[in-house]
Amino acid sequence: MPIRIRWKSKEYFGIGLLLLGMCGMFQLFFIFIGQYVLAIGNYFVVILVPIGITIALFFAAMIIFESYAQVERREKLRSQFRKSEVASTKLERFLNFPITKPLLIIFLVFIALFFSTHFICVTFLDHTLSFLIAENLSAIVCLLIANLIEKNYGRVQRY
Repeated sequence: MPIRIRWKSKEYFGIGLLLLGMCGMFQLFFIFIGQYVLAIGNYFVVILVPIGITIALFFAAMIIFESYAQVERREKLRSQFRKSEVASTKLERFLNFPITKPLLIIFLVFIALFFSTHFICVTFLDHTLSFLIAENLSAIVCLLIANLIEKNYGRVQRY
């Protein structure tokens, strides 16, 4: 995990707030699913657990963003005087936005693991425990994937 993250500087403070807000909105979607689709009546499980999961997803997205930013800074230093290439399609411009890749990685992994774990656990347990296990397992795997991306792709330098 990165030791030094420049989130309080003027450069990354807005991006950090965007990441936190998107992770919060994502968990708001899962609160809605938990209450109305899965019929979980325990408000502590449906509200307090997603708050903790929001913080974990934010931390994972922050790690992935920092590793992509590290690679981008390294490439910018290596090729300062080359012509910059302009993204031609809308998809490329969308994916080149700084917070898109980390959020897509985290959200896709979380959704896939949540639903697969929930449907496996609901055969043996009730909906409340299945929701708890699925949320926690998905968040832990997202943190592990963020760490894997940081070590293999970003190679963030420790200060």
